[in-house]
Amino acid sequence: MPAEIKALLFDVFGTVVDWRSSVREYMKTSMSDAALRESIDWDAFAEEWRVAYYKYTKSNAKADDTTAFETVDQQHRKSLGPLAERYGLTEVWGEDDLDHVADAWHFLDGWSDTVEGLTLLKSKFIISTLSNGNVKLQVDMAKYAKLPWDLILAGDIFKIYKPSPKVYLGAVEMLQLKPENVLMVAAHIYDLQAAASLGLKTAYIDREGEDAGITVTPDQVDYYATDFIDLYRQLTQ
Repeated sequence: MPAEIKALLFDVFGTVVDWRSSVREYMKTSMSDAALRESIDWDAFAEEWRVAYYKYTKSNAKADDTTAFETVDQQHRKSLGPLAERYGLTEVWGEDDLDHVADAWHFLDGWSDTVEGLTLLKSKFIISTLSNGNVKLQVDMAKYAKLPWDLILAGDIFKIYKPSPKVYLGAVEMLQLKPENVLMVAAHIYDLQAAASLGLKTAYIDREGEDAGITVTPDQVDYYATDFIDLYRQLTQ
């Protein structure tokens, strides 16, 4: 008999929330100059910002010195300055403006199925984040997008980032479960492969724009779903 799944751990950026359109719209509302607002490719801006985050967390995932750890909030603010300069925005954005703009990641909208799907899953399982985003960032996001988490687990709890084994195993330990009783849910196959290598079960959510250029097939994971409602049906059928 397959092991009973008792808890679900969720990647957040891209899996639970649509960061692209959310960041794009937040950027637009931060621009008082209408002409400049319309001249910027905000999709490209958001993508570059996300790449900077990804590079930082990936390099930190193998770090041994936790004293050098920086939160995702700190990294988002640090990478925003050079990015704004490349887009010619430093003439209209001062330091206070940049501080405000860096908060864009606290106000991300869920996908259309997110709240309903999480609520259904919560009725049967423990549901928790397992995101590289720091606790404050995720709490604000949950309040804003009405995400009904039982628990928030974050990079700043473990002082290291996914795909470090310390993150997945640390989450399993906190839940007082065995890896085979925990399902990692993500729209990124690298995240799931790292979790699977440690004995966790895996569920891939096919989200628009995530894992671009990568072909993921159902045989690579334990569950392959179009959204959280579909995942609920598969887990409870």
